[in-house]
Amino acid sequence: MKPRVHEGQSGGRVAIIAGNGQLPVFVAEKLSGEGRDPYILAIEGEADPALRRYPNETIFPGHPGRLIAALKRVNPAVVTLIGGVRSRPSLWRIIPDWTTLRLAARMLPKLRSGDDSLLRGVVHMIEEAGFTVRGVHELVPDLLAENGLLAGPKPSRADEEALVAGVEGAVALGTIDAGQACVALGKRIVALEGAEGTDLMLERVGELRRLKRLPSRRGGVLVKLAKPIQDKRVDLPAIGVSTIENASAAGLRCVAVHAGNALVADFSQTRETADRLQVSLLGIDPEAVLKRQLIA
Repeated sequence: MKPRVHEGQSGGRVAIIAGNGQLPVFVAEKLSGEGRDPYILAIEGEADPALRRYPNETIFPGHPGRLIAALKRVNPAVVTLIGGVRSRPSLWRIIPDWTTLRLAARMLPKLRSGDDSLLRGVVHMIEEAGFTVRGVHELVPDLLAENGLLAGPKPSRADEEALVAGVEGAVALGTIDAGQACVALGKRIVALEGAEGTDLMLERVGELRRLKRLPSRRGGVLVKLAKPIQDKRVDLPAIGVSTIENASAAGLRCVAVHAGNALVADFSQTRETADRLQVSLLGIDPEAVLKRQLIA
């Protein structure tokens, strides 16, 4: 089925399928201020309670039929998916309604795949129901990170060396649809993002320092990139104030994100935090970094 054609595609109600983190809250505030009338489909156990100030209902990962029924009832101009999901739906918790049963043969195998494959399946399901899915960066373009030094001090030579290793690690990780981020110290990858997400990975790096498995002296780079196979409408890499704070607490000197392909929530506060904590915040072109064309 082709997506429904709504009047004023650039305006109208936006349905936000909201996972965890502050980005859904920031986007909802932004869209509400523009008169876009956000409707929140809050993923159970994930979405921030602050989103309840907007019209909302809870949806359950194991009940896609309820999601489609909600969209048909709200009839938004566009749908966007924002925020992380810490856990995948268990096969034992899937609630068998007619829509779920109809989709099961196609969706259940994707539960065994990487996140990007699963999310593409969700997007396809929503589009088949007749709705238009847009990336959050299409609705709020100023969320995208620009290229260059965005905040904090200029990276040191050691930071630039770690940056190359970090890009190599993040590209390899994304190629197998396993994660978006890694931490590099010198020429060594010291942590790869798995199902736990970026913040818990950074917590792990901090614990390695406390255990003296890593040098106690401050240094190292967090690199977060879009996957090579990424559908840019969903799950673009995102950072915010908490990312900078957690990177600093883990003893890192630099946070680098994919310029034009990564989201920075509340950029003014994120930049202020990076300046205060003396963390270099960079927007990078991974290909340029691998060619050693580093930050000028």
